[in-house]
Amino acid sequence: MKVLTVPQIRVAEENAVLNGIFSYSQMMKNAGLAAAKAIANKYSVVGKTAAVVCGVGNNGGDGFVIANELSRRGCFVTVVIPLGEPRTVTAKEYFNFLPSVNVTDELSGEYDFIIDALFGIGLDRTVSGKAAEVIDRMNMSEGVKIAIDVPSGITSDGKVAGKAFWADVTITFIAMKSCLLVPPASDYCGEVIVENIDVPLKDYECLTIEPPIFKKRLKNSHKGTYGTALLIAGSFGMCGAEILCARAAQKSGVGVVKAAVVDKNYTAFTSSVPEAVTVPLKSDAEGGLALDVEQINTLYNGVDAVLVGSGMGQSFSAKQTVFNVLKTAELPIVLDADGINAICFDINILRRTKSPVIITPHPAEMARLTGATVRDIQSKRIEYARNFSRENGVITVLKGANTLVASPDGRIFINTTGNAGMATAGSGDVLSGIIVSLMAQGLEPLSAAKAGVYLHGVGGDRAAAKLGMAAVTANDIIAEISLD
Repeated sequence: MKVLTVPQIRVAEENAVLNGIFSYSQMMKNAGLAAAKAIANKYSVVGKTAAVVCGVGNNGGDGFVIANELSRRGCFVTVVIPLGEPRTVTAKEYFNFLPSVNVTDELSGEYDFIIDALFGIGLDRTVSGKAAEVIDRMNMSEGVKIAIDVPSGITSDGKVAGKAFWADVTITFIAMKSCLLVPPASDYCGEVIVENIDVPLKDYECLTIEPPIFKKRLKNSHKGTYGTALLIAGSFGMCGAEILCARAAQKSGVGVVKAAVVDKNYTAFTSSVPEAVTVPLKSDAEGGLALDVEQINTLYNGVDAVLVGSGMGQSFSAKQTVFNVLKTAELPIVLDADGINAICFDINILRRTKSPVIITPHPAEMARLTGATVRDIQSKRIEYARNFSRENGVITVLKGANTLVASPDGRIFINTTGNAGMATAGSGDVLSGIIVSLMAQGLEPLSAAKAGVYLHGVGGDRAAAKLGMAAVTANDIIAEISLD
């Protein structure tokens, strides 16, 4: 699915009108009817009550169309115009054609549905005064909260303008908008439904990640058919990271997991992942891998992809091991966690690798890599991910709500699976294990990164549906991984 910025949406709307596809009036009608239909399809509206809170601009005009259509479908509708009557020509047209619904300037009482058509995508100021009071009142309502186009109080760049509407569902038009997929705005959107109203699209900011399609397994196959993933991870006290990586890689279909394990973790690892081929390595004084270049270089034999960094610690020898892998491995690499921390003071190593690299930072790790703050990263996730991938020739998986995948050529892909229950220790290790598994099975790196992010989110969604978000653990995510 194409994801557009607000300026791109504006251009698409203008081009549709200039090319005679329809007028602004017809576009507003199409949007309002589509939203009302989406509401009626998702919820029973007959005999229910709805307050449609309309602003003075075109978003309010969408609300008037919605009010009319819901009323026609048997819903008892109240139109609330807290900021006064509409000011745009098109919105006035539909306000004047409202049926015999109650129109008031105050939102009072309780309704089954609170429909937010107060502000649209053009908001460029802080919400205050009467508008802020109305948003507070809408948020306190016990009814189902539905935002039209974007939750009121969200700006075109995904920021919160003082106050914002907490939607259970956001119904947006034409295409997914990037401001709905980046924090903090994404926290306010709930479920996002995109309604196509036949506006042609040309330019777009990025794409959402689509469900991956995997080849069927051949009946005449063996473990070697599905690749070998090498894990160079873990340290004393952080054995769990490598265990989670290994389990996730196995559950994602790789034929063999080959794990380099520090000697102090050997018993714990082999008892937890008995299927893995385990190579015990000496630990240093801090419990990390002791650098043994010759031994590490022999690990690559028969391997199809390598993961380095998860739970390795930050000892000097562990960092040197990371650099050695990046310099010598001639197979696709996933660089995660302490592997990322190891290169923060010399990211030029990424440009000197012999193989494709997928780097999987969370926002704090991305901040260390770029010299920015976490706030900077979170406010400009797309920009930072895109620039880092372009400058360093790597695939960047910037983790978080709606994880981003950025390719070296500047393309951005946004994930729409996953939930807040995945904000739990070890979740990132699971993701890295999935990605290295898919690469070892033959997926090219960008496809593996996108598919891995998608599967990781689906696993989290299935786990949350069974257990509730607060109860989800990394192992629960692994249990729900499926390539079918």
